[in-house]
Amino acid sequence: MKLEKLGDGNYRLSMTKSEADKVSDALLKKAGDFNRSTLDFAYLSAEAVLSMENNFRQPKSFWQGASHAG
Repeated sequence: MKLEKLGDGNYRLSMTKSEADKVSDALLKKAGDFNRSTLDFAYLSAEAVLSMENNFRQPKSFWQGASHAG
């Protein structure tokens, strides 16, 4: 996990997939103890982990020139 201060005064938090998974799991297990901002972060990191695992791509449709003939 890496926290950087950017030149414009903002911050950037970088995590690996496994770090994001651990953080979101730990926060969501104790969801009743946290405020909305913390939970938003937990859901955002969990969503990022899921999107990294989902490599599904919609196949081209008939109208995009793909052949569906078997």
